[in-house]
Amino acid sequence: MSFVLFGPGISDHLTLDQALAQPVWQAAPRAIDPIARTRAITQSEPDARGQSTVPRAPEPAPPFAAEVEAYQTVKRAQHEVGPVQVAEQIMTSKVVSLLPEAPISALRQLFDERKIGLVPLINQENQLVGVVTKGDLTRQRVRFTDLAPRAVATIANHSVLTATPQTNIRELARVLLAQDIRGLPIVDAPNDDAQKVVVGIVTRGDILQALVNYAPLELWL
Repeated sequence: MSFVLFGPGISDHLTLDQALAQPVWQAAPRAIDPIARTRAITQSEPDARGQSTVPRAPEPAPPFAAEVEAYQTVKRAQHEVGPVQVAEQIMTSKVVSLLPEAPISALRQLFDERKIGLVPLINQENQLVGVVTKGDLTRQRVRFTDLAPRAVATIANHSVLTATPQTNIRELARVLLAQDIRGLPIVDAPNDDAQKVVVGIVTRGDILQALVNYAPLELWL
């Protein structure tokens, strides 16, 4: 199966037809009740569970980082020589994510600074628990000063349709259009027994860029 739907208590593998037909991220616009009083949240302030509300900090570079980067560069070049066929060849592999309890103000800052429109939510156990888009933020009928301190999980989509690194790009493009969504997280596992983790993001822009730059026209027949 090329697609997986994650949600509260579910992890369902979907066929292409199911991924095209099953609605995701189609919830009606929601309004969050304004909080009675707002207050500033500092970067070191914990939430009710004692966890930090700031975006996850970048992890230190692992040993042999330069060698790994060189290998990945060669691997990407090898992909670009031949036909572009699967998600791992065009995905953005440096995934920008947030903790579910991060404030919405941090989400808007990411949108503005990184020029992105989709952010996966990954908890402390490195599990994908949701995804949030610019549309989820703009649909809220609450002043941003009241909305900013809220946890980003309160406006996120918790049923997340994902793809695998080997998902065919043509199928992925059909699902993005059918579902009218911006992009999909790409999930993978080091081995069959390992927990699946987010290894990349593919958006409509990635597919268009692949088509413009180096994808053969035969891909779309």
